[in-house]
Amino acid sequence: MLDVVAIGEVLWDIIGAEKHLGGAPFNFAAHCRHLGTRSAIISRVGRDELGDEILTRARELGVDAGLIQRDAEHPTGQVHVTLDADGQPTFDICTGVAYDYLAADPAALARVGEADVVCFGTLAQRHPVARRSIATLLEAAPQALLICDLNLRPPHYSAEVVRESLVRCHLLKLNDDELRVVQGMLQRESMDEDRFLLHLLDVYGLELVCVTLGARGCILRTHQERVVAPGLKCRVVDTVGSGDAFAAALVVKYTAGRPLAKVADFANLVGAYVATQPGATPPITPEVLEAFAARSQRSAEAGDILSF
Repeated sequence: MLDVVAIGEVLWDIIGAEKHLGGAPFNFAAHCRHLGTRSAIISRVGRDELGDEILTRARELGVDAGLIQRDAEHPTGQVHVTLDADGQPTFDICTGVAYDYLAADPAALARVGEADVVCFGTLAQRHPVARRSIATLLEAAPQALLICDLNLRPPHYSAEVVRESLVRCHLLKLNDDELRVVQGMLQRESMDEDRFLLHLLDVYGLELVCVTLGARGCILRTHQERVVAPGLKCRVVDTVGSGDAFAAALVVKYTAGRPLAKVADFANLVGAYVATQPGATPPITPEVLEAFAARSQRSAEAGDILSF
């Protein structure tokens, strides 16, 4: 069984009057578990009721919560999410929270040393304490496939953090808006898209760059191959967590050695399904995905927008 560890924030997404368990690394770990991997999250929450509830919910989702640290001085993280008419979110991310003080403790170091895949992003690197800890943890996983889901959340990143993240990962996932931001940071605005992706592969020694395009699908680029996979037309409930589900599906199929076009199609399918459901980590089963894929095919043939 593939062994996946995610490092970074676990928090509560506050959407209207409801709260949903979230944080990109946690969502990724939960979706990997849904897709059949062993999953763990290395994070930090407050010694408060919200932190207690996170531990309970993580276990219910099958994610190993044993490496979620407790912090008596800083509260559990929260994000206030506002959705526009298309279900696209904007985020108001609380600062000074527990995951900003993530520690590279012995248990976490031992766990990443056993993992097949380690995923990280930039939000949890906004504070120097967690940033140093994440660097230490990644160095302790020399045999793992290191995945950076960039997840830029203004103003919680810097060019230095982005560059260091590119250096440390093997597989980079980012969306088309983030791609343009990174081009600007690296002063490569004059490059066309594909040339810039090849530049990232060459300069940073990456295996794969994935660019998500929202409803338009995705681009996967290696040195040998460029795959453009169209998205699925579906009726969006909210997109929170859909990119994390996409990343989980991408990793599961990529590490299994599937053809790149199949990897892209499966990732698009899983990401689209999650966008049709409320919350960041709805249940995913093979039966649900099979039914969703079949209905998607029928909707495409009829020219309809898929609801599920």
